Amino acid sequence: MRLTFATGQLLVRVAACAALLFAVAATAAQAGWLSRLGRIGGEAGGVGAKATRIAIADLELAAAHLRTLPAEARDTALAAHATPEGHWKFVNRDGEVFTAGTPGELQRAVPTLLPESTLGSRLDIYLGGETVFRDRTLLKDLPSGARLHLVAGNDAYPLRTLSRGAGGEGLYAEMRPHLLIELRDGALFNEAVAQLERPLSRSSIRTLALEPGAQSTLSSYPRIDVDTKAAMVDAVDPAALTGALTSVRGQTVTVTGRVEDNLLYFRPSDGAEQSIKLSELKRAAADADVNLVLLHAATPNQPGGRNWLWQRIAVGGLDDALKRATLGDFLDALGARHGTFQVGVERDGMGRVAVRALPDRSAGEPITDMVGGLWTSTVSSLTGNVVTTAVEVHARDEARQQELDLRIVPFVPSWIQFLYLFALAAGVLGWSVTSAWFARIWPPEQRCEYRGALGYRAAQVARSMAGLFVFAPLAGFPALLVSLMLQAWGMLMLPVKAVRWLASRGTEVRAG
Repeated sequence: MRLTFATGQLLVRVAACAALLFAVAATAAQAGWLSRLGRIGGEAGGVGAKATRIAIADLELAAAHLRTLPAEARDTALAAHATPEGHWKFVNRDGEVFTAGTPGELQRAVPTLLPESTLGSRLDIYLGGETVFRDRTLLKDLPSGARLHLVAGNDAYPLRTLSRGAGGEGLYAEMRPHLLIELRDGALFNEAVAQLERPLSRSSIRTLALEPGAQSTLSSYPRIDVDTKAAMVDAVDPAALTGALTSVRGQTVTVTGRVEDNLLYFRPSDGAEQSIKLSELKRAAADADVNLVLLHAATPNQPGGRNWLWQRIAVGGLDDALKRATLGDFLDALGARHGTFQVGVERDGMGRVAVRALPDRSAGEPITDMVGGLWTSTVSSLTGNVVTTAVEVHARDEARQQELDLRIVPFVPSWIQFLYLFALAAGVLGWSVTSAWFARIWPPEQRCEYRGALGYRAAQVARSMAGLFVFAPLAGFPALLVSLMLQAWGMLMLPVKAVRWLASRGTEVRAG
């Protein structure tokens, strides 16, 4: 009977493993579902009737985005990809692929794939990262007047060409109406997208006011405004700021000031300007795993204080920005005060990145800049409104953030947690061996050893919890291996036992 039960267990586990492998394979196959749209035509200038495989990941991603567009937009949109040979491949909403290798074939691409379009009508072309970053010089071959978009992740961003003064022209992706990213490096652009599309929790954004003599620590949880549900301003002593960041681990902290060299200047509600070292502040933020947002202001009044008109000092656009859903929306709301912010991203090391949003200077209007600076200073002095002139974010990079998101227990690395879970599962699957080993270390309780039933049951529960959550993960993998070996040996010996059983039955029949 034990052999039959063990054999059944083995079969059930084998079936479960097979089902898991099938599910993984099905998921992987589903992830590439768009590849069934079509195969690339063999001849340049040809169109596949309904290509069965595109076989280019960037083109598949761009073509997949076409399916997410509104019905009316799909009729005027194409996905495109430039090959290393200099050819262009286009895909329409139906998955038909057109390959163009000459200027004449390029002219036939739109009428062939979009037969209902007319000359001069709207045309949107969606491109992948390889084309934009590797073969940017080929973009000039696309139909003039077409609106180009860069597909990244689950979204697409319009492309704009802006003057960089003496540096010529630069290509930018419009992340938001007031937020541009210059396209220089594909990896940094992907990092920028991940940072800007990261959701923000209003309750975890801490707005600090640097006030000498204020509290030297920060509470782990912010005070929440009843109406906006956003965290209220926390006044903190600047001398204790770096140490206070340890109590807000994992949160986002905003600090307002004027940055000059390695100093952050701030003006408290009472007194002259003071400064703290910016490098120490950034190092403390990295050590505490805090996302640090520096709001640059020409007049570095601190939010939440009082100016000479006894008005509340606010950071221009910050209250609106705090209501936004992502970091990109946050910067877009602040950038609306200046027309447009240009965003740059660079690695900070140790799993950190620096995101810098600066006003767009492509127009080059020095007189306007002078008047704007005077207006910024005047507004700050008279109304208590701190006008943000730039934003600098020092935050966890995407790889670090993904590792944090995988954690179940906040302060334990995810790989340790997954190793524990896999070891626990192995110990449970090999429970017959695990429990036998554990019984040798911690024998089962005897009722006669306890004066009352409550103590006996409590000891049983403690032993069971220790065996399941402590010993099973420690012995899980070897216990599962031994269990599988015993079950495999049992299956191998099944014919021998069957012969012995038949022989014993025959002996009993003859004896009877």
